[in-house]
Amino acid sequence: MHAEDLSIRSFRSEDSLAVLSIYEYYILNGPYTFEISIPNTKDFSNRLQEIASRFPFYVMEKDKKIIGYAYACSHRERAAYRWAVETSIYLAKDAVGKGYGQPLYKSLLTTLTERHFTHAFALIGLPNEDSLKLHKSCGFEQQSVHRKAGWKNGTWIDVCWMRCNLMEAMDSPREPIFKKAD
Repeated sequence: MHAEDLSIRSFRSEDSLAVLSIYEYYILNGPYTFEISIPNTKDFSNRLQEIASRFPFYVMEKDKKIIGYAYACSHRERAAYRWAVETSIYLAKDAVGKGYGQPLYKSLLTTLTERHFTHAFALIGLPNEDSLKLHKSCGFEQQSVHRKAGWKNGTWIDVCWMRCNLMEAMDSPREPIFKKAD
């Protein structure tokens, strides 16, 4: 991996199609997402823009082509959960296993910490050794496995819940910052 070939930047609305083209593979193959059909472009773009308006959302480019993305979203909607986020990362199929995931994910986790979130949760459909390895390398620890949590492509899928402590949970925590990352 050569740093001069790569850049990480905030998501822009015009990135939606490139992000969807990466995500399509994961929808159609394996346990990686519980989405079972490819969303239409307009709805997907609106979904991404809504996420990016509140949470950090990064894309990674190699030679000016998007090869991966990572973002955070609400862990749960109740107010007491506001210090926790759920994170996701997806790399283009041909970018997996080349060391790109860790710098992209660490950029996301650093921004979440700066914005006062205390922990990040990742939900990983199993089997997915590459994702488990990446998450562990970024500081996530396994919390539990929800057996047969979803049905997709003719099989039940287990989901591994992992957690990353971003900062100590204080008695009087600072409010998390919900705004678009710069």
